[in-house]
Amino acid sequence: MTSAKSWPLKVAIRNVGPTVKVLADTHVAPPLRRWLVRLGLAIVVAIGIGYVPGQLLDRDPRADKLEAQVDQERTKARELAASNAALFREVQALRSDVGAIEDHARADLGMVYPDEIVLRVRRTDTPVIEPKPEPKPELARRGP
Repeated sequence: MTSAKSWPLKVAIRNVGPTVKVLADTHVAPPLRRWLVRLGLAIVVAIGIGYVPGQLLDRDPRADKLEAQVDQERTKARELAASNAALFREVQALRSDVGAIEDHARADLGMVYPDEIVLRVRRTDTPVIEPKPEPKPELARRGP
C-alpha cells in the first residue's frame, strides 16, 4: 500500500557475504522546508556576525568610570610616594646632618644659643582701626 503523497526514498543494497543488507534513508525533507531552514540559519549567522563584534567593541560606561577612578588613585599614590620620599630624606638629614638639626631646632622649636639675642618684630601690614563707641540709647520720656 502506498500513500497518496509519496516522498522519494533512497535505498542502497549491499551484498555482504551470504546476507543482504538494505540501507535506507527513510526521510527526505521537502525542498521548501530545506530552503526555509537554510534561510533561517543564514539569518542567524548574519545576526551573529553583525551583533557580536559590535557588542565586543562597545565599552561599558561603568568600565570608563572605574578606569577614571584607577587613574585618580594612581595619581594619589604617586603624590604620596613623593611625599614619603621627602619625609624620608628629612629624617635621614635629621639623623646625620648637624646643620639640619640646628635649622630644625631654630625654626620649629624656637631654640637659640646662650649668647644670642632674639629680636621679635611684629608686622602690621594693615592699620589698626579702633571701633567707634556705640551711642547710648535715650530713655523714652513719659508724659505727666
